[in-house]
Amino acid sequence: MTKGHAIGHAIFATLYVIQVAVSVVFFNSAGLWWLVYAGCITFAFGLILLLWASRARRRGGFVTSGPYALVRHPEFLGHILVIVSLILLAQHAMSLITGAVLITLLYFAMIEEERRNVEKFGDAYLEYMKRVPRVNLLKGLRKF
Repeated sequence: MTKGHAIGHAIFATLYVIQVAVSVVFFNSAGLWWLVYAGCITFAFGLILLLWASRARRRGGFVTSGPYALVRHPEFLGHILVIVSLILLAQHAMSLITGAVLITLLYFAMIEEERRNVEKFGDAYLEYMKRVPRVNLLKGLRKF
């Protein structure tokens, strides 16, 4: 890991902790319980996707099965869903701003990971990129 990657990870982790704290402090600040329920459901989907992707990735190498058959970045998508759930739970501008920054950082991390994967796996990864969407789970599910 380069120094730039380490700094990026540290910034991301710090913002993630802030996002969780904001969601606790400002929980349901707008009083919209239906958003809280939507946030809980979104959180559950995100957590399930994170765990499923983590388990699939343990096999090592170039993984294209399990959640990786649906989207190229299921762990990033899991984090995005968790971040969106925290925004829904807080219903506060600070949560929205922090969440938007986190999701933007995840987007750039996906682009960088794809660049590294093309270098590492070559044409096999380029073909995978043509077949499997980056994070659009609905598009990935339509294949089945």
